[in-house]
Amino acid sequence: MNIETFGFGEQFTPQEAFELLNSHVVRKEHQNKKNLSIEQIGFVAGVITLNDEVEIMIKFSTELIQLTKSRFIEQITLLEMA
Repeated sequence: MNIETFGFGEQFTPQEAFELLNSHVVRKEHQNKKNLSIEQIGFVAGVITLNDEVEIMIKFSTELIQLTKSRFIEQITLLEMA
């Protein structure tokens, strides 16, 4: 996955968004915790196009959120899953 592309451009390209599918994520406010609870970890569950803008859907245990690329960069961190 090419994470470097997230810093450039204001919208997800379809390729960027589809590469994120099934990736595990956490909100930036929880990114430095050593023991994340299952409720704090989400995954990219879908890609949608709305008004010619590609957005991603992130599923957490208690909610489903829809984010543009700029909101994703501001609010979400990708987890490295080994």
